[in-house]
Amino acid sequence: MNLVEFLDLPAQETRCELIDGVVYMAAFPVPDHEILVMLLATHLSHSIMLTGAGIVMGTAGVVVSANSALGPDIIVVRSERNDIIGPTVLTGAPDIVVEALSSDRNRDLVDKRRLYEAAGVPEYWIMDGDADTLTILELTDDASYQERAVLTAADTLTTPLFPDFSLPLAQVFDHPARIRSQD
Repeated sequence: MNLVEFLDLPAQETRCELIDGVVYMAAFPVPDHEILVMLLATHLSHSIMLTGAGIVMGTAGVVVSANSALGPDIIVVRSERNDIIGPTVLTGAPDIVVEALSSDRNRDLVDKRRLYEAAGVPEYWIMDGDADTLTILELTDDASYQERAVLTAADTLTTPLFPDFSLPLAQVFDHPARIRSQD
């Protein structure tokens, strides 16, 4: 399927993504996944949106190539780049994308990483609720991702893209609302 056909699909109740011309549908995320995403998005919103430094969105469509459109769990765009936000999708690389790992970890760790990197997304954050880690990948001068940090609940999340943003990750990973699987 090409990008135009994908973008012309009717609105879906389930998340759909187009990766290299193939449509992938995802089941509902588990509750803990959604809680982690909501907690991180709330902190980002308070620090970034409420100060006017940028826009924080959840699961908006991002066109990353001629035949790929993704729906990251969280998208952050600096205010001076708001022009990439179109009426239906983002038509440029967000400043930060966050993916909370789901059951198809390979898609997030390999396929999406490759696409975000090629699209020029400056920071790709990968949140692993099973390991309680947040990995920060940063685009280098040679347009490839380098791991800047693997953070745990004992660490504080910061980014040079938003110098005033600082979040002790214990507020996310150690939050009492967490609903962990009983494996």
